[in-house]
Amino acid sequence: MLSNYKVFIKGMVCDRCILTIRDVFRELDIPVVNISLGEVTTVSALSAPDVDTLSRKLAALGFTLLEDRKTKLVRDIKMLVEQVYSGDYDFPDHFRFSDVVVRTLNRDYDTVSSIFSAAEATTLERYIMEYRIEKAKELLVYTDETLAGMAYRLGFSSAAHLSRQFKATTGLNTSWFKEIRKTKLSLSHNEDPLP
Repeated sequence: MLSNYKVFIKGMVCDRCILTIRDVFRELDIPVVNISLGEVTTVSALSAPDVDTLSRKLAALGFTLLEDRKTKLVRDIKMLVEQVYSGDYDFPDHFRFSDVVVRTLNRDYDTVSSIFSAAEATTLERYIMEYRIEKAKELLVYTDETLAGMAYRLGFSSAAHLSRQFKATTGLNTSWFKEIRKTKLSLSHNEDPLP
């Protein structure tokens, strides 16, 4: 389920401004639901790179991107999830993501989780699990890493825990994705070299 997000822009004072802003969003390939004076409604939250690029482009035209605090918090949470569950994080014993949130964002976890759920129409815990499973899919298809290694890298307690969560989230076994890797490898080995 997609949620619309509002982006506020300082300096929009006329219909010509609306047309200019619409062109900027089209150029950046950011889907827009509606544009009115001072406000743009997008299909989904903007990524950090989109916000940076949009801010620069708007500034060059004399506009200023104003960001809602809740939208920024959601983006910060997503970036933190990416940092922790990218596969390179050194998980300490008794790791809890809520501790990382409190330490990094200096905010109460329950408040952060509530804001995230309201903005994203899913719980933070569900978002984290889906992110971790997507990373597991990538590792299954593009690497020859063991399930135990993947579990360790993605913060699961064991290979069995990863397998159970994978099946519950995707409806498929990890072996299905391993077969995709085998198929890709056999296809790449069977291709005829160019003359």
